[in-house]
Amino acid sequence: MRRPILSILSLGLFGIASVAMAQPSSTSTTVVKTSGGAVQGKVASRVDQYLGIPYAAPPVGELRWQPPREPKAWGTVFDARRFGNFCPQENRGVFAAPSSTEDCLYLNVYAPKGSAGKGKRPVMVWFYGGGLFSGESNDYDGSKLARQGDVIVVTFNYRIGALGFMSHPALNGEGHPFANYGIMDQQFALKWVQKNIAAFGGDPGNVTIFGQSGGGTAVMANLVSPTAAGLFQKAINESGTHIAEMPPEAALKAGQDIATAAGCTDQSAACLRGLSVDQVLKNQRFAVALIAPDFVVVDGTIIKQKALDAFSSGNYNRVPILTGLVRDEQAFFLPEANTGVAFTADGYAKDIASFGAANVERLNAKYPLASYASPSLADIDMQEGFKACTARQLDRQWSKYAPVYAYEFDDRTAPSYFRALSYPMRAYHTSELQYIFPLFRGGQGTSHALNKAQSKLSDAMVGYWTSFARSGVPKGAVTWARYAADQDNLMSLDLPSPKPMKGYGKTYDCTLWDDVLAYK
Repeated sequence: MRRPILSILSLGLFGIASVAMAQPSSTSTTVVKTSGGAVQGKVASRVDQYLGIPYAAPPVGELRWQPPREPKAWGTVFDARRFGNFCPQENRGVFAAPSSTEDCLYLNVYAPKGSAGKGKRPVMVWFYGGGLFSGESNDYDGSKLARQGDVIVVTFNYRIGALGFMSHPALNGEGHPFANYGIMDQQFALKWVQKNIAAFGGDPGNVTIFGQSGGGTAVMANLVSPTAAGLFQKAINESGTHIAEMPPEAALKAGQDIATAAGCTDQSAACLRGLSVDQVLKNQRFAVALIAPDFVVVDGTIIKQKALDAFSSGNYNRVPILTGLVRDEQAFFLPEANTGVAFTADGYAKDIASFGAANVERLNAKYPLASYASPSLADIDMQEGFKACTARQLDRQWSKYAPVYAYEFDDRTAPSYFRALSYPMRAYHTSELQYIFPLFRGGQGTSHALNKAQSKLSDAMVGYWTSFARSGVPKGAVTWARYAADQDNLMSLDLPSPKPMKGYGKTYDCTLWDDVLAYK
């Protein structure tokens, strides 16, 4: 934990000069009392920012692969002017930065200037993307949402990769909830919000969880989770389509494979907790292979059923949902984006084959390689059909039980924080984030300011997101209609301004994809 701000009584022999350094500056926030102690942040972009607040004890030593615990209280005012550590992860391209620090359960609060203790503003709690094996809260500046939308924004770090999603017989048999430690962290942060957010000017009874990609998977996990009931009232899912089951037996085997590869041949919990962070990261590939493409493991406590079973039956936390994709999702995932290796015709053939031998002929007929300028563009188109029709299936299930507002982000001029590639990125996976979080660039990319037209779209999107958080209806100059299966409608978020669209399934030939996928 970082050093608290010095109080006058603690200065001792440091003298008058040190007293002056310890006084709140003109850019300091109001001191806010939380369950762990008082915190003081800074003012930036006309927003009060409280950064790096501990919301749980460091999950180190015996607390590794344990449910989160309360942090130790601090006695003096906590210096909340800079971010805390973020959770362990490897260096995986520009989207995320590496870390080897398990002391990482910190959160950040962005509030309209002077709002502490005043009013009951909607609260938006952000779950970052990264496939549940990378990502961090520090990359997302909640200032625009807070300032323009008059809401309180909370971002936070949660355990990821094998340290966040480890199933292993020795750990599972200890008598505590297991496997989905990252989801437990998320719910612990939501409980912190319930206890503390009113002091920052927020309404604990009006909480929206929102996340992108792996964060969207986390949003869906909390929709399914019975232990998340009552912790939020609305949800926003950005590019979250991973709903395939992670079989419990496969998760267990992955954990055992990690232990063996890392040298814990006795498969004991003591050996696993004695591993260095680097040993875990270097050998977590067995778990990452499961986490990345699938839903979280059904553990029987945090997650009790498969996602689609829950959604189709209505047995989930029914709240209004705003949900959608970007138009060119796959552009982000092609190997060239991070490795520089161009996608090939063989790679395209393998991607087609991944949908089963029975579907190869008709997918090649629908997306013939000869019709595209490169294998990259063919793969982007083909994979968009898969993802769009999966998202549509979710829309159709959720809308039976609660209001759903669907979108597609279509600005193909969106700036790219990647280096120049051989194919156009267009509206790539994560491209919408810079319209919600100013200058988003991942952990190591290059940020670019939006132009005038894009800034206008950004204003519209922030308006939709925050009005949805306020009332459950995204409101703006262009009316956004609730999703209806017979209309198959969504909002196209594009230049020069958003526009309603119908027939989403026809656009992507979901008659074909629904048969290919069968959503099992």
